[in-house]
Amino acid sequence: MLTAAFLIALGACKKEGPAGPAGKDGNANITAKKFTTMASTWKYPGHYALDYGNNQVKLHFSKYITVEAPEITKEVIDNGLVLVYMIPKGVHNWMPLPLSFQAVSPSDVVHNFAYEYRQGTLTIHYYWTANTTGKQVPDGLETTLMPFYNFRYVVASGVMSEQLKSSGVDLQDPIAVERVLSRR
Repeated sequence: MLTAAFLIALGACKKEGPAGPAGKDGNANITAKKFTTMASTWKYPGHYALDYGNNQVKLHFSKYITVEAPEITKEVIDNGLVLVYMIPKGVHNWMPLPLSFQAVSPSDVVHNFAYEYRQGTLTIHYYWTANTTGKQVPDGLETTLMPFYNFRYVVASGVMSEQLKSSGVDLQDPIAVERVLSRR
């Protein structure tokens, strides 16, 4: 049943637009896709390593979802750019990941969304951190019911990635990113 739910969620991925024609630099490697998650598509336990600096890395238990993303190639990993956005519950606009916020329930935690990618896959993690220094993160993540979430990711490689990075565009704003990409 979990496999069927994952396949349904993966089937919800749709390409927002084709890559543009190759320009004088020969780069047409830009893709933007959306997908929606369901409660049954999130898996547990996952692990997300968060670097707090000063050689302090903490491993957080997470709920996670991994989607196939063939656009994430070795070239993208070596020289490109992957950006991920989501629409949080109760919000009506796209927000960039990583994203952290304190919600009503459970109120003693900060809710966090982050992502990582490997060749061919994109993984999104949901995990809790304490909202006050010295407090412990409570149990319950495993049984937390995840609502539907909409995600969008943009993949750019090669010269286009460098042009996007040097354009001065606010990478936190998915609409501005797509506007710059559509002009190329």
